[in-house]
Amino acid sequence: MKALLLILAFPVCCFAQYTPGTKLQTKIRITSDSGTVTGYFVAGSDSSVILSSTKRYSTGTSVTVPVNSIRELRMKTKEESRFGVAAGVFSLGFILTAGLTKNSGDIDNDGKTSFFELLFTAIEGSTSSNRRRRNTALIVGGAGGTLALVAYLLSSNKISLVFPLNNRKRYYDEKRGELNKYAKF
Repeated sequence: MKALLLILAFPVCCFAQYTPGTKLQTKIRITSDSGTVTGYFVAGSDSSVILSSTKRYSTGTSVTVPVNSIRELRMKTKEESRFGVAAGVFSLGFILTAGLTKNSGDIDNDGKTSFFELLFTAIEGSTSSNRRRRNTALIVGGAGGTLALVAYLLSSNKISLVFPLNNRKRYYDEKRGELNKYAKF
C-alpha cells in the first residue's frame, strides 16, 4: 500500500520542481556587510537568500547571500499586466462614482442598488440629453476614476527590511514567510 502511495505521489513531486527559464517578477536589492547585490528574487532558504542576476532563472545565474551578513533587504514586485489592471480600476471607479451622481431609481424594485444598476445609471448619466446631468456625471466619474487609479498605482508590493546588528538570523526567521510569498517556486 505504501509503495502505491509513493508511486501516485511521484508525478506531484515532479511538477513541483522549478523549471529553468521562468521569468522572475520580484526585483531585490540586498545590502550586506561586503557590499550591495541586486537581482531578481528566487527564494529564501533557512540560512541564505537566493537571487538571480538575470530576469530568467537558470542555475548559472544564481547568487546566494548568507543571512548573517544582510544589513538591509528591499524587494519590489513588477506586474506585467499593470496597464490593463489600471484601465480596469479607472473604469470601475468611473462607473461607481458616475452611477451614484443621481439614482435613477431601483430598476428591479428590490430596495438595493446593484452594480448593474450603477452601470446603467452611469451610462444614462454620461449620455443624457440634459447637459447639466451629463457634465456632472462625467466630471464626478472622471474624478472618481482618477482617484481609484492613483490609489491603485500608489499601492505596490514593496518590502523593506532593516536587519538588526545582532540576531539577524532570528529576525530573518520571523520575516521569511513574508518574503517567500514573492518566490516563484
